[in-house]
Amino acid sequence: MSSKRSRWLTRLTLSATAAITIFTTFTSYLAAPAAASSGATFQDIAHSYAYQSIISLHAKGILNGTQPGYFSPKKAVTRAEWVTALDRTLGLEPVQAAVSSYRDVAKKTWYYGWIEAASQLNIVQGGTSATFQPNSPITRQEAALMIARLIRSSGGSGNATSSFTDTGEIADWALDAVTTVNRYGFMKGESNYFRPASSLTREETAALLERLLTYSTKHANQTASTASSIRLGWQYDQTVQQFENTVLQSNINTLSPRWFFLNETGSISDYTNASLLTWAKQHHKNIWAMVGNRSNLVLTHQILSSEVLRNKTITQLANAVSVYGLNGLVIDFENVDGQDRANLTLFVQQLKAELKSQNTVLAICVSPDYGTDWTAAFDYKQLGTAADYLILMGYDEHWGGSSIPGSVSSLPWLRESVRRFVQTTYPEKAILALPLFTRNWTLNASGHSIASSDISLDQQNQLVSRSVSKPIWNEDIQQYTVSYKDTQLHKLWLEEGRSFTRKYRLGQDAGFAGFAYWYPGGASSDLWSSVKNADRFIQRGL
Repeated sequence: MSSKRSRWLTRLTLSATAAITIFTTFTSYLAAPAAASSGATFQDIAHSYAYQSIISLHAKGILNGTQPGYFSPKKAVTRAEWVTALDRTLGLEPVQAAVSSYRDVAKKTWYYGWIEAASQLNIVQGGTSATFQPNSPITRQEAALMIARLIRSSGGSGNATSSFTDTGEIADWALDAVTTVNRYGFMKGESNYFRPASSLTREETAALLERLLTYSTKHANQTASTASSIRLGWQYDQTVQQFENTVLQSNINTLSPRWFFLNETGSISDYTNASLLTWAKQHHKNIWAMVGNRSNLVLTHQILSSEVLRNKTITQLANAVSVYGLNGLVIDFENVDGQDRANLTLFVQQLKAELKSQNTVLAICVSPDYGTDWTAAFDYKQLGTAADYLILMGYDEHWGGSSIPGSVSSLPWLRESVRRFVQTTYPEKAILALPLFTRNWTLNASGHSIASSDISLDQQNQLVSRSVSKPIWNEDIQQYTVSYKDTQLHKLWLEEGRSFTRKYRLGQDAGFAGFAYWYPGGASSDLWSSVKNADRFIQRGL
């Protein structure tokens, strides 16, 4: 194969990478899954080798016909149908993403949300300059590449070999994948021919999807159950009712209202809300109330360095836990002097001892350790031993007062932060806090920041929709960026479903105990679909 042809096929495939599950192109059939009726049959599948697979997946609401009573088993599958089918096989839901991954997939099309769901999970790849070719037939080698990506096994590093007679016709970019899916038994070929460039038919899709469904069910990762994992949301910039409504849209199971703050007398400022306590119990949500220091370095030193004030504060907090029936506390002390390192650890140790009899969870927030004064007070190893959980604040890579604009949390920075963190803390005691906000940077002529403001994701999306320029996907940092101009030049590093899912999956792969969101009120509605999809995907064992 010529290098020119290889490069062309590589570009085609990377812009094409897709997922698995099949649907008709008729909008009336795509509006809702097929009725789950085991007696549903098609007139044209009696002689199909995939008869049982078609009936089974149709009953599960995964496969529909092309028209009433007909399945069209020999018909080619389009790329949009293939991705839609894959998503439903995996139990995903469509995501009406604010930023489109492909320029030829319009938001008004029936398949937009399905393609975006797959793109966010990296099942398919694309950026604002890429095309997806949704109405083109999907080839067998393209399908093989997508399945290989799903099962997280590429089959090697480019040294793959195949025993198919037509191996020479398999594109360079697909050879590893074809070898992998053949080894796993997903795609066997026919008479020792793989037919890599042939269009995948609907009956082939049915057989393939059922094999994938059986595999994923067998290998489902039960330990990653959403029900048993921590999904914590801080109440901020929302009324109680607004916060409750957001929680119901999300996967949040643990509430952290900002109720307690230190003060100079050793007593605590108490802002407990009785209605939220009642609501949480009614909706089976835990409450881990936040304990803050208002970022007051002097006050924090005064409390931590005084045995009398420290003990008084601990007693006050333990009493509040008992009186309100709280499930836990989250210590969020920012701007702590490095000289208070030992006393901060002692405070956590003593507070945990006081809470032990109440079976109350104690978590403490810490920033990534890059050897700065900001983290000098955190003895990560000792705090990890004393507390039940450490919450790693996975944001503020570029903080608001910086003259250097940039991402709040790029994937490479977060990956390095996690790497450093797990050197001192067991992943099962770690919670990864992720940003549901971004920063709007105002730049001068040299590109330096002269001002910045924190904005919600809805505010971000409104700015993007009004911008003349289109967001650009940056592969290095796994985020979109966009610039616009009013009276001054502005730049944003976007936080949306695609970038957020990359961060979320980093925490999943690291084996963290859960996630925390700063802050739920900053999320756009589509992002909760993205997060729920990430939970469903990992539960499939893929």
